[in-house]
Amino acid sequence: MEPYGLGQAATDLIASCATPEDNIVRTRSRAAAVTASLVLAGGGLLGMAAPASAAPSALSCSTPSYLVGSGGHHGASIRCTGSSFTGYIDCYKAGYGTYRHFGNRAAAGGTSTTWCDLNAKVVAAGATPS
Repeated sequence: MEPYGLGQAATDLIASCATPEDNIVRTRSRAAAVTASLVLAGGGLLGMAAPASAAPSALSCSTPSYLVGSGGHHGASIRCTGSSFTGYIDCYKAGYGTYRHFGNRAAAGGTSTTWCDLNAKVVAAGATPS
């Protein structure tokens, strides 16, 4: 008679099962294999992402529009496509020299506007990807 009234098939199945120690070793091996696979896959993904981030986006900008504001402020605005960007201008002020101001960060297709200090003139204008 089979133990616990299970039937011969169930008894054979129970007898064929590995010991708990075998199951622990098998589980650890599977966990190690899964971990190794994830590490390799993660490394592969990082390897694939690096070239995409290493290549800068092509930034195409219009000619800057020079502006005169209230009280004698001078500035410039620029529109670019290709990636987000930040406009900048180089300003010159007598007794101080040349310095750079950065405008607002704008999405591709947007406009960035930058202003010099009072009584300073715009010497150059451009944009940089951001």
